[in-house]
Amino acid sequence: MVRTLTVGDRGTKGLGGPTRADVARGDEPRDWVSFVLNVGDPPDTKRGGGTYGYGKGILYQTSRAGTILVHTRTMVGAELQTRLIGICLGESMELSDELSRTRPYTGRHWWGEVESEHVEPLIGVQAVAAAEALGLRPFAPDETGTDVVIVDPDFGEDTDEEIARYLADALAWNLWPIMLEQRGTERLIAQVWHNGLNVPVPVPEKTRGLRTFVAAYRRLVTGDEVSTLMCGNPKQALGQLALERQLIPPYEPPAAAQDLGITTAPHHVCLLRAPELVVKYHAGPEPISANLAYAGVFRAFDDMDRTYAAAEPPTHDDWVFAQLDGRGRTFVRTTFVRIKERLAEFARPAEIKSTGTRAPLGAVSNFLGSLVAAAAGFGAASPIVPPATSAERRAGADDVAGVGGAWTHEGSATSSYPSVEDGDALGRAASPPTASRRGRVSIRPDGEPYFEDSEIGLLLVQETVVVGSGHLIARATAGITVADGSREQDPPAGSDEPYVIGWRTGAHEERGDTVNLIDAVAGQRLSVVVRPVPDTITQIDVAVVRDEEVVTSGR
Repeated sequence: MVRTLTVGDRGTKGLGGPTRADVARGDEPRDWVSFVLNVGDPPDTKRGGGTYGYGKGILYQTSRAGTILVHTRTMVGAELQTRLIGICLGESMELSDELSRTRPYTGRHWWGEVESEHVEPLIGVQAVAAAEALGLRPFAPDETGTDVVIVDPDFGEDTDEEIARYLADALAWNLWPIMLEQRGTERLIAQVWHNGLNVPVPVPEKTRGLRTFVAAYRRLVTGDEVSTLMCGNPKQALGQLALERQLIPPYEPPAAAQDLGITTAPHHVCLLRAPELVVKYHAGPEPISANLAYAGVFRAFDDMDRTYAAAEPPTHDDWVFAQLDGRGRTFVRTTFVRIKERLAEFARPAEIKSTGTRAPLGAVSNFLGSLVAAAAGFGAASPIVPPATSAERRAGADDVAGVGGAWTHEGSATSSYPSVEDGDALGRAASPPTASRRGRVSIRPDGEPYFEDSEIGLLLVQETVVVGSGHLIARATAGITVADGSREQDPPAGSDEPYVIGWRTGAHEERGDTVNLIDAVAGQRLSVVVRPVPDTITQIDVAVVRDEEVVTSGR
């Protein structure tokens, strides 16, 4: 049995036009000639993606036999026509005829209907019968399109299953702009099949990393906060750029994305021109947080399409201004200058002003430490509640009334408990959660906060543990820590603020910032779930409500 890899598109117009390259050009399309017979043809269709006609060479290179089958169905006049041909691209050679005359050969071979000077494809009933005998997927009665079958593909050391998964990811990361649902009937529906089983192709709108680019693309389409990039001399509008910032949990992009240069959280601009196929992910400054991604989409104006197309190498994966001259060179070079300028401004941390009071040195140390060490914990800020009495100190850590903390969006915050005379910031001896007399119940953080992906975006989760046993009412609040280490007191009008979504107690979820446990047990675990704000430091405070008062530790 011969292994094959089929690359197909259905619902397209197929490879029409004449089947001979020596037929004069006219109004008739020459798709068959351009794909099957010629190399190096310039595009003859509006918004066409190719420029050289060299890209199809990879199909032959992937085949160990250097051989492909082209199976297409197209309109010829007023009727549908099926065509089938085999093509091999081998090495050039010289052969002698019966008269010992040596003749050079290009190494290109065709299998089809042999005529005197060329090979025609099998057409109509012959093509349908041959395709069925070869086990090729048939066309539906009114269906058009093209399948290219690569004979005995060479995948190196990768298994067929690994390649199928890679191809599914590669489709999404290279073709996502034309896969979006908003395109309606012009949307590409990508599918991958392996041995009859469907391999899911990532949905761009729901795929981590990609959906940030999708959000930027939607801004571009709607004109929401879109920048027009200009060249000043000579004056020329180049295209439009839209940017989007999102929080994402730490993750490793798939191999297909890494091969495109995205190895961590995206901080790239996707370059597009008229066909809206991804040309390149152009890297910008790395964000200050591993969890803070930003993405942009730059789309060249249609009247600039030929300029950018001419800047592409045969692989169509870059815009190289050095291979252009004159104005074209200036326009493409200026594009990258303008993108760099815009990203330098966009990637900067947001500046938030606050009228809050000056924070103690410990809080400032927390803030600075979070930037240097990519983690912030519970620092040495002085407590808001009065210092503990000696009796309270003897009672131990089970009397802690409330806790808090500030985290940057780095996803790896540390939890360190400061020392005040060998105790915590309340002057109480540090100890693990233990049972205590009923009625003396509190709550404290347990472990590092972490990010969690959800349908509504990235969430920040802090685990807590009950100290003591009895009736516990706890309230959580969230706010933004500003540059001086204090909590923001007067948010700018219209700005987003973090908020507490709810609590988790085992399998139960409780909405709102307050949880009420009638019979809390020492060691019982609860989780506070917060919706953070991108590009900020989120502070979470947890307090025990006693006698309708909230007592916090301010850590």
